[in-house]
Amino acid sequence: MTEKIQAIVIKSTDRKEKDKNILLFSIEKGKCWATLKGVKGSGAKMKIAQNPFCFGEFLLENGKFGQIVTSFSSIETFHELSEDVEKYFEATSLLEIVNVVEFSSMPEQKAVFVLLLQALKTLCFKKVSQNYVLNKFLLELFKIYGFPIEYEKCSCCNARAIERIFFDYRNGELVCVNCKNFHSEELSKITFSALKILSDCTFDKLSTVRLAEGSELGLLRVLVRNFEARFEKNLKLIGVLS
Repeated sequence: MTEKIQAIVIKSTDRKEKDKNILLFSIEKGKCWATLKGVKGSGAKMKIAQNPFCFGEFLLENGKFGQIVTSFSSIETFHELSEDVEKYFEATSLLEIVNVVEFSSMPEQKAVFVLLLQALKTLCFKKVSQNYVLNKFLLELFKIYGFPIEYEKCSCCNARAIERIFFDYRNGELVCVNCKNFHSEELSKITFSALKILSDCTFDKLSTVRLAEGSELGLLRVLVRNFEARFEKNLKLIGVLS
């Protein structure tokens, strides 16, 4: 059986002397592993298809030990991400997040694929400050999975114009000082401001956004902690938070 999909390479691992296994993410199949035969050879035609971030059209066939890539046509390699160390680590973090999430429906799977592609394009081709794309990606991911972070009022008592804001990691929501609990962490004013700005901003407008210095990292720590509580998965985000 032959199948054609458009997919993004999430990661690759060595297999035998000249082969590579690649984890693909597509709208049609979600995440699936496939093998690139002889791709480590110097003259391999599909050598580029082993690289993370690579987006293209893959032709898959069933083999004895799984699916094999028999043809590949590049749509966008995003090779610029590998030439900038800060962008590379941020883009790798996007792939790490997608690698650990699971999908309960086709619409959810499609939405995450479109979100990842949009985030990679923004990070690669627009002049955006460090970690803005990663923060925006997480905020949008929470929306897709049905738990957006609402910032206009306390999620518990509905109080507005709150002086002190806390993030309740038990519920993944913002609360006031009267509703906080042992699972809550107070947000600094600049972190809360960054959350509001990035929540309301589109990917297209990220290059025009200027957050208070350090607020993007403070927000990222909050969002990663919320992700780990929501999905019960640990994130390393090498080069970004470690």
